Amino acid sequence: MSRWALVPIKSFDRGKSRLSEVLGQAERAELARGLFEHVVRVLRASPDIDAIAAVSDSAQARELAEGLGALALADAPGSRGLAEVVDGALEDLKDRGATSVLICMSDLPELTVDGVARVVRQLEESDVVLVPDLAQRGTNVIAVKPATALPSCLGHEDSLDRHHACACRLGLTVRIQISSTIGFDVDRPSDLDRLRRR
Repeated sequence: MSRWALVPIKSFDRGKSRLSEVLGQAERAELARGLFEHVVRVLRASPDIDAIAAVSDSAQARELAEGLGALALADAPGSRGLAEVVDGALEDLKDRGATSVLICMSDLPELTVDGVARVVRQLEESDVVLVPDLAQRGTNVIAVKPATALPSCLGHEDSLDRHHACACRLGLTVRIQISSTIGFDVDRPSDLDRLRRR
């Protein structure tokens, strides 16, 4: 049994565009890079994770991922949007022997080893674990077994409902785990304010 974590990451220069009102491009790139480094380091420190992969269209992001000890995957040719990128990477991880995968967004400053462990414990009792954002619309972590059991709905504002509905249609058992820490992502100026107050 092999449990992987997968972190999708776009080019740092293109990340965090919704913060453009309060941060310049270089600051947004630095923020995106720092958040990604934090997520990968937490996953590396998690005893429940056997291996980590990052998938990106950015050579710079892939190089950083490798430097952090993660497998670097390029977006599958012809991928359109985050969901297709993730699905292509999941197929790759399945071919590498992954039996379950935690798909983790790259901008979770309060992700912890304990938080990862709680998701893994719930995955042992279900096919899919969904951890929403604080608005309970997006999905910040998706844990799934087998690795390709659930097609990705990432990239939609209502991805939580889409993932839940898709899993139910497929007959998968689903748990939704509410977490004030994993649920905190940095997308908007108010999120940045919270991050700075930490």
